[in-house]
Amino acid sequence: MAFTAPPQFPNLHDDWPLVGAALDDAGLDAEAVVWSDPAVDWSSFDLIVANGAWDNIHHVDEFLAWVDARARSSVPTVNSPATLCWNLDKRYLRALEAAGVATVPTTWVEPGGGGDTDAPTETDADAEAAVIRTLAQGEVVVKPSISGGGFQTARYEPRDRDRARALAHVRSLVELGRTAMVQPYQQAVDTVGEVGLIFLGGEFSHAMHKDPMIRRDVGPSASLIENQVVSPATASSAQLALGRQAVAAAEQLVGPTTYARVDTVIGDDGHPRLLELELLDPVLFFTTEPAGADRFARVLAQRIAAD
Repeated sequence: MAFTAPPQFPNLHDDWPLVGAALDDAGLDAEAVVWSDPAVDWSSFDLIVANGAWDNIHHVDEFLAWVDARARSSVPTVNSPATLCWNLDKRYLRALEAAGVATVPTTWVEPGGGGDTDAPTETDADAEAAVIRTLAQGEVVVKPSISGGGFQTARYEPRDRDRARALAHVRSLVELGRTAMVQPYQQAVDTVGEVGLIFLGGEFSHAMHKDPMIRRDVGPSASLIENQVVSPATASSAQLALGRQAVAAAEQLVGPTTYARVDTVIGDDGHPRLLELELLDPVLFFTTEPAGADRFARVLAQRIAAD
């Protein structure tokens, strides 16, 4: 069994020793393999677990080509290639919202527009309208729709200086051909943080708490991982209901999941909202729930046995 890894972290996350030990106890051989290494013989494995390709956001075309090759291979990949492609771009949130899942409100500014350099393009107008409209509600978060680990994510306050910075951030993303997301910052994150719900084989496994990561007056950066502080959590009934609804909606759209992390925040209305549904490359935080690694091993063993 192969677990994908990026070249920067060939030994994966702190979860890896727990997962490796659980798989060994289950009688399964597993190794971490750099997904972009052209020398890898993927046909030599009986299953490919794709949730460690964390640098895919910087190599989108190469990653999609790798996923396409997995789709044409006889070796199964989890999550499925269709799911990986769908989940790469956070515009999947539109489909989940349409399915009735409560998401964080998002304005999407797409690349495009026209006109000469002396006049605002259609994209410029859309960006300015999105920033003004969302800042009218309070702080905003701006990020690209293809991102991870806080890549190019920043928050801005409702003041003139930040309005200009937020608008510049949106425009810079659009000029690079990226879709920009503009969201109202959910203030409860500063007081109660986020809760992530991990699902294995479609069933709830455990929850983790994440302290607020996006700091004021910092601007976009390559990563916010250094701000990440996690701990075990107990999910509320409302959070569990939202998590199950989000996973079920995604499975209706792209098929069964082997692993999922549902990142939730408390919205300004006091109810949980979906921030992201991670079906591509989530860290599953078994360090906060070591028994989860055993559950994951059982799910993977069942997946192999089914083929």
